[in-house]
Amino acid sequence: MPLSDDEVRDIEENRRRSEREHAEFLARQEAERQARYAEEEARRRAEERPHSGPTW
Repeated sequence: MPLSDDEVRDIEENRRRSEREHAEFLARQEAERQARYAEEEARRRAEERPHSGPTW
């Protein structure tokens, strides 16, 4: 039995929503990865450069 127009529309809407949610998830995951990398880089640079004390 073929699908009705409403069923086809629902399936297509669900597919688009799923793709959008997945893209948003991947974007969040990448942003978190870049933030962690930036924090690690900043920490590494700070450890390489000893604090010189007050500059006044």
